[in-house]
Amino acid sequence: MSKKQCVKLLALFALALGLLGFSVFLKHPRSSLSWSGEVYSIEDVNDFDAKLARPYNKALDDFADCVALLTNLIAILPCALVFLKSEDKKSAFKVAACDAFSFGLCWLYAGSVYRILKTFAGRIRPYMYFENPSAKGIAEGDFCRSWPSGHSAAVFIAFAFLLGCFVWRKADSKYKKPLLCAAFFLCVLTMILRMLSGNHFLTDVLSGAVIGFATSFGVFALLQTNVFVEKA
Repeated sequence: MSKKQCVKLLALFALALGLLGFSVFLKHPRSSLSWSGEVYSIEDVNDFDAKLARPYNKALDDFADCVALLTNLIAILPCALVFLKSEDKKSAFKVAACDAFSFGLCWLYAGSVYRILKTFAGRIRPYMYFENPSAKGIAEGDFCRSWPSGHSAAVFIAFAFLLGCFVWRKADSKYKKPLLCAAFFLCVLTMILRMLSGNHFLTDVLSGAVIGFATSFGVFALLQTNVFVEKA
């Protein structure tokens, strides 16, 4: 990797850290928000979202966390397989390190973007329109961070990275179709669980998916087209 490429990577990384810091700075005042105790009226929500709004369900909330984690593990699986199956561990390690750095950048940019949007939008979560809302969400001031869905963005960040790996790095891999299908299934499942658990409206999860995928895929594409990382 040339000195010029290293400088570009450092600049991208510094900008990503700046965005992350900005998202944390914006969120801090929100954490001190308090709820008056009055249940919000579902009539204030558009008909499209109101029909699918659900009360809070902790079991489904926790299940969605597990599915989102599994999706991200699947996204890095091809990189791990390349390293484990390669006879030249030193060269494979360099490629795996580049992939890990790329995945980290995708997460930093896309994760920061959806967090910033959440804070600015300040949309009330669906469970606030029903009895017995999430006590944790209220205590942490998270009850007004519904749009866009962070979990939906997170799984599509992983899916976009996985797709990018197969498009630019491992196009002929025999794992391409099964892993992409499995990851996409888990992405959709996560979106459904986030709605059923009362955390998000339909427009939240759809927006989160688009934002997560577009930002992550865009960052990965930028890395490849500018030859920032070594080819597998």
